[in-house]
Amino acid sequence: MGIWNFLTKPIKLTSDKFYWQEPLGMRLSLRGDLLIRLGVALTVWAAVSGLFWILFAFNVKPPELGVAMFVSIFIGLGPACLALFMRREHVSASIWIYDDHLIRQRSYVSLALISSWKEISEWPNAAISRVIFIPAEDLGKSFSVMLLSIDKEVELVGIPSKIRLKELARHFTEAGIPVEKRDAIPARYTQGFSPRVFAAMAVLGVLLFSGGLAFNLTRVPRAGQRIADRENRRPQIPRPELEHPAIPVPVQGNPIERNPNPSPQQPETGLPRNQPVLTQPGSFPKPIPQNMPEPIRNRFPVRPGGPRSQADPVISRESPNPNPPRSVSRSTPATTKGTASKLIGNAEGGGPFQTVIPEGKTLLGFECSLGSWAGEPAIRSLTPLSEPKPARRRNITVMAKEGYAVGGMKIDAPKYVSAVQVVFYRLTDDGQLDPNDSYTSEWLGTPSGKAVPVIEGTGKNVIGIHGRRGAVLDALGLVFE
Repeated sequence: MGIWNFLTKPIKLTSDKFYWQEPLGMRLSLRGDLLIRLGVALTVWAAVSGLFWILFAFNVKPPELGVAMFVSIFIGLGPACLALFMRREHVSASIWIYDDHLIRQRSYVSLALISSWKEISEWPNAAISRVIFIPAEDLGKSFSVMLLSIDKEVELVGIPSKIRLKELARHFTEAGIPVEKRDAIPARYTQGFSPRVFAAMAVLGVLLFSGGLAFNLTRVPRAGQRIADRENRRPQIPRPELEHPAIPVPVQGNPIERNPNPSPQQPETGLPRNQPVLTQPGSFPKPIPQNMPEPIRNRFPVRPGGPRSQADPVISRESPNPNPPRSVSRSTPATTKGTASKLIGNAEGGGPFQTVIPEGKTLLGFECSLGSWAGEPAIRSLTPLSEPKPARRRNITVMAKEGYAVGGMKIDAPKYVSAVQVVFYRLTDDGQLDPNDSYTSEWLGTPSGKAVPVIEGTGKNVIGIHGRRGAVLDALGLVFE
């Protein structure tokens, strides 16, 4: 046994009899068009680069040529590779074979190329009508192929060389499933990408790439190219030459000249300038002329510590504030309905949520959506149902039998909420739950196999769920009436 087989050998911790990973690129190897698909992806990248060069040429400040090629990797080459190599019919899967059923799990990119899907298919032995083996020697490959006939459809499963076909065939034979051996695979599994379509796309990509590059180089000037100088259209006016330089002539009142006849200064009396001065006792003041200008007011503020002017306004300390602060109102958190049970799982992950059924209804089941996070299987969403509802695509619905309703739940949450098991109680005539008459549903999700806690209300009516979640459920609990 080689070191690689030793490291990749699965550890038997579960009850499965066989487990393996399909060989990487197995379906593309059967089609034999790997190089053509790579050429198609490069053609799309070249065409998108040419389109960006044409668009950038119309900008006022166009970016460099390498920017368009770099952006085209994410807008052209990336989506093309996802569409050509990561679609549902191209990816490899994981296989588990148990005594009474078979499980296949695979992840692929959706048609919109904006999200990925994780598909888990389970087929009981009763649904498999025939198994056809095609050995690696007949295929000319390093792996074998198994065709499962299920409900008038055929599913292709790749088998690595470390799995013994005889033991696998004996397992299906003991389960009562007919087993056959063939030396060729149906043509629909070997049909590759059309070379004519690839040739047409290659021609279009080369034309867009070369045309866009030539258009950008012609329209956008590059560094070092000769650029015409703008003509200076401002007229040159000659400056006149003066024979004698100009000498400034002093005028009356020029501050730089000294007044030869200064007027005598009036004596300072301490009185305002608009009041007459009594020169002799008993004399009368002279009349004040009507056209005398108004006195000049003090334009300078009072210095700190000096006397306050009468014109200065006085603001009382007891006067109300003209701009009182605005009152700030804070919203209180919304109240929740019912009585919430304890949370099972990571009580600090994600954000809190609560989902309850309409008032007056009875909780009869759940709709479950599965997913994963950081390589760990987890439940993506869990929706309470008060009436039968068909499950949406890739979702699972579990409903109570007639006369029963939801009364409790087993929650398996090793890291995230990976699986739940619903406990149904019988409904009495008065609408109450009888815990003495109950049954448990199948697991929804991927259980860890460890002991899990149970949340029960001992007869209280369940009206919904609460917990914490982000992309998947981190913690979960029930809400009782």
